[in-house]
Amino acid sequence: MGTVYPKVKVAAVQFEPKMLDLAGSIDHACDMIREAGAEGANVIAFPEAAIPGYPWWIWMADPGSGMKHYVRLFQNAVEIPSPSVQKLSQAARDAEAYVCISVTEKDGGSLYLAQLWFDPTGALIGKHRKLKATNAEMTIWGDGDTSLMPVFDTPYGRLGGLQCWEHYIPLNVATMGAMNEQIHVSAWPIGMADPTHPFADQQCINAALYYAVSNATFTLVASQLWTEAQADVICDTPEQRQMMGIGHGFTRIIGPNGCVIAQLPTDQEGICYATIDLAETIPVKYFIDTAGHYSTPGMMQLYVDQSVHKAVHLEGGAPQEPVSYEELQFDDKQ
Repeated sequence: MGTVYPKVKVAAVQFEPKMLDLAGSIDHACDMIREAGAEGANVIAFPEAAIPGYPWWIWMADPGSGMKHYVRLFQNAVEIPSPSVQKLSQAARDAEAYVCISVTEKDGGSLYLAQLWFDPTGALIGKHRKLKATNAEMTIWGDGDTSLMPVFDTPYGRLGGLQCWEHYIPLNVATMGAMNEQIHVSAWPIGMADPTHPFADQQCINAALYYAVSNATFTLVASQLWTEAQADVICDTPEQRQMMGIGHGFTRIIGPNGCVIAQLPTDQEGICYATIDLAETIPVKYFIDTAGHYSTPGMMQLYVDQSVHKAVHLEGGAPQEPVSYEELQFDDKQ
């Protein structure tokens, strides 16, 4: 008997965070995880910075004027372990699904943008930190490294993810392709580039399409929505409200050939579903496997250092290990 390529039900969540409200965002995300699980989803994808919302103020004014929002973001960031992670763990366990959710992670005195991965038992099996924050995001998030750039081998295929502008970096795409990723979580905030332009969202969509075709992955594009409720929290002037507009969701599921299988309206929160057949990656890889037969190692090679890089090394530390559901259960308060 040959290799069995499973059919998998996947879900991409178009999400409205409870802006700068950790508890509210966690509870809302858990509700949507359970909803997707009840619909039979095996893999559930959330957008960038779903918890506790994207720091849009960095694009509205100078960094100093947004300090009050940064302080609140820091206070509402996710720590590992914590009761917030415990709730996400329980929701993944209830849904019996793999869940990838992007959060602002607090580690010591700094913040990082991280995709957390939970398995169907609720175990936190790993995370990916955004390697390089984009432009003004550098005032919020620190850099990740390739020790936190995993692809997970699961019964539903090889799962991985990147966040927003990471999809534009050819070396990122090549690295993920070399790990033979099959289902990719493409996490974004909203698709707005210029709200007055009729194709403002298209640059983000094009990046996700390029990724899907380059690595022959089923790509779960998950985006946020921008709403008046978020504006009430972080917009200090009428001009700031006007520059954002409303909506800008572009959640969809893309096949390995670049075809859009399913998508949601741009202005509605919800969950996009599709049942995919991993065997459909085979014909695409036949034509172009960028890390395999279509590579040219005699002329071009990429070396990726997946060791942990730290400014300060504390002896006796252990490498990242999966944290089981049982280990995530504790009573400390965040």
